[in-house]
Amino acid sequence: MIKRVKPLLILASAAVVLGILLWVLVAFVLPKDEAGAEKGNAVVLMDADLTEADFLEVENSFGRYKLIKAAIGKYYIEGKKDYPINSGSVVSLLEQIGSLTAVKKVVDHPSEDQLKDYGLSDPAATFKVTDDEKVYRFYIGAPSASGNYYFQKDGEESVYLVNASLPDLMLLSRHQFYSDIITAYTDSVSEQGGLTNIIVESKNREETVKIKFNDELAEEEAGVSYIMTAPIKHAVSFAMVDRIAALLTDLSNSSVVGDDTSAAGLKKFGLDQPVSTLRVTMNGKQEIMHFGGVNESEMQYCYREGGKFVHAVSASSAALLEAPLLDYCEDMIYTRAADELSKIEIKGKEKSYIIRIGEKDEAGNMAVNINNRAVDSELFSDFYMHILNIAITGMDEKPKEDTPYVKVEFTLKDGGVETMEFYPVSDLKCCCKIKGNDRFLVNTQYVDLILENAQHLYDGETIELEW
Repeated sequence: MIKRVKPLLILASAAVVLGILLWVLVAFVLPKDEAGAEKGNAVVLMDADLTEADFLEVENSFGRYKLIKAAIGKYYIEGKKDYPINSGSVVSLLEQIGSLTAVKKVVDHPSEDQLKDYGLSDPAATFKVTDDEKVYRFYIGAPSASGNYYFQKDGEESVYLVNASLPDLMLLSRHQFYSDIITAYTDSVSEQGGLTNIIVESKNREETVKIKFNDELAEEEAGVSYIMTAPIKHAVSFAMVDRIAALLTDLSNSSVVGDDTSAAGLKKFGLDQPVSTLRVTMNGKQEIMHFGGVNESEMQYCYREGGKFVHAVSASSAALLEAPLLDYCEDMIYTRAADELSKIEIKGKEKSYIIRIGEKDEAGNMAVNINNRAVDSELFSDFYMHILNIAITGMDEKPKEDTPYVKVEFTLKDGGVETMEFYPVSDLKCCCKIKGNDRFLVNTQYVDLILENAQHLYDGETIELEW
């Protein structure tokens, strides 16, 4: 007897559990609208082919705009006939309107208070489609608790709930339909050598930064992939080159936010007096882009000279344009490879060293002597590595003395000469004058080590590289 009761008890327990789960599903899981009723059956509001409609007119918080058919599959915005738009997006939207289906009907005969609650006494958006002289008008109200929107069709009292995908588009401005690219930059342009010059100007930086790339470099700059040419001649930071490429990529995907580039139109976006300007030469053609104000979403407004539109790009991406000059510089004061040199002369503190650099042997070792004494190739490499690793620590301070206390002169194999002169600014800092520019600051201790390491090289002693 006991064995027969036990299965019955198990079945009864399972039924109770299933009942509880069903109650939870009904009470908490099934989506509801604000009235508390579960979603009902879908209601077809439109069943028509509107993909070749004559007009689509929208009015919302951004104002009113009208899309007009120019030909089958081709549309333009009223008053902006020569402004390029994505007609495919318009046709897709018309197709969506033609098959409009409501999630459910909310009420047949709404009261004035209900219309107010549903946001339909003063609709958030109104749109109408005209096709073969037939006019279909619709009203979008407030969003419901379920994430859908209250909705009415002209000529009907009933209020419906519709999926958010269509209202979300109708609540946007006409700018969503524009088709424009502010810059034609792609990774392939850079990889194929099409990107040759970049000029960056900013109100927040006194200097204009000019960067040369690839084929635009002079013969004496051979071996360097890019170099800054003004106001100082120096290699550009790898990090900054990556940031420039990232900004150009962001610009090529930026959104249109305005279609008035008149003086008054630009002023609205802070572009009448740009905070920065970027000039980029690609495939022999220069593009000039100006950057203005920043909105609450941390997007910065920009436009291309000669273009029809104002765009928006991430302000954090565009911040490099206003970065200080130091950020653009490769942090090493000197970047020349040792095998491009034939001689290094070092003078300072009443000492003088002449290092002559010969060709490499089969093992890759250079023939090197200092003050006519042959030295180990690897020891020379350590000495030269110290020079290459002297980093820029700051800029803009001028030396207090006219005579350098350490001077390094490099003679290139092609006969060219490059000099570094170090002037004391304080006990801790020196101003380095290189290629005629005296803008770089370096640590004095590393300048002193040039002389000490030259003596170690002469004596055949180990050179310690501590950074």
